[in-house]
Amino acid sequence: MAKYSTSQESWKGQSGAVIQVELSKLFVGKTNVRKSPGDVGDLVDSVKEKGILEPVLARPVGARFELVVGSRRFEAAKLVGMKKMPAVVRPMTDEEAIIVSLVENIQRRDIEPEEEYDAIVALRDVNPRAYGTVEQLAKAIGKSRRYVDDRISAVEAVRNIRKESGPGISVKQAPAQAERKEGVLPVKHATFLHRAEESPTVQELPKRERASKMKELAETIAPLPRPEAENVVSHFVMAPQRPVEDIRKEVSYLHAVKLEILLDPRVADGLRRAAEERSTTMEAVATLAIHSWLRQQRYA
Repeated sequence: MAKYSTSQESWKGQSGAVIQVELSKLFVGKTNVRKSPGDVGDLVDSVKEKGILEPVLARPVGARFELVVGSRRFEAAKLVGMKKMPAVVRPMTDEEAIIVSLVENIQRRDIEPEEEYDAIVALRDVNPRAYGTVEQLAKAIGKSRRYVDDRISAVEAVRNIRKESGPGISVKQAPAQAERKEGVLPVKHATFLHRAEESPTVQELPKRERASKMKELAETIAPLPRPEAENVVSHFVMAPQRPVEDIRKEVSYLHAVKLEILLDPRVADGLRRAAEERSTTMEAVATLAIHSWLRQQRYA
């Protein structure tokens, strides 16, 4: 007998019947979070050997069935040449279908941030009163406010860069290092870009220069470890006119030598207040101040 996940047991408990559905009557609809099944090669091999072990979830739409969860299994079944596959079928509203699809795919950890974002926005749009805030959305999908906030910030930052500067920048849950060298950002790195984009110093740049700088910043921080990436962004926000590569080299150098400066308490207090006012780090303010002094003295 097939085993079902916890969420699938809940579907069965809500009057959903497990039936054999003709693949010709199944379709992937607008409520399905996954827009692309991705590489299903391994799954195809598994289906050939063992069949479909877990039913998909679908809702009736006229004489057909809209797939809510299980698009990868559906794709694999088609490639294998199956005529029918097991499905839990039960009526659902758009709202219910989006939530179930989103929660199930998040639990499986095989959904990408942009797919999550699109589903979150769709859920918000389908019922703004119930899901109009980040807190309401987080509660609906069983995640923290920070989790939802990060997905929204990350994807919007990346899409803004693509809109202004063309393709080349994207965000993934866990990009490989080779992908990161090509401009694919982890979620947290993309949230740093959002922070930079929203800062007054960056907003003051002319639109074309701002777009170019943000793309350069994204490409620069994508391969970096998280602390170094955050540091580069903090320094960039303090002086966005500077070449991003110079900022990266400066941050890398300071990190490598572990520079320690014994500060007069009044200087430390001034740096702390300046950092708080500019929503950055004391290190970034200190670096900018030192760089400015060196230029004035003609050392740099």
